[in-house]
Amino acid sequence: MSEFNNKNDYSVQVYLNNEKRLFTEYVHSIYAYTQWLNKQGISWDYILVYVRRTRAVLCYYKNGDFIDSKPNFTTRGRTKQGW
Repeated sequence: MSEFNNKNDYSVQVYLNNEKRLFTEYVHSIYAYTQWLNKQGISWDYILVYVRRTRAVLCYYKNGDFIDSKPNFTTRGRTKQGW
């Protein structure tokens, strides 16, 4: 079974001022999720994106970054050493 099946492949933690604000387990599109956050008036500094099936950290995006709809290990956002 692949890590990415094109349906709810991601889990996302939302941070504001370095504090976890929201966790969503089943996310289909990262871009659409950030649009939803903005529409709901949920302020955020960055989001941490996980591969839902393996719980591995994929990447993070800062508010204002170009956000890929369906990132993977080739087209992901920002990463940190050791991930």
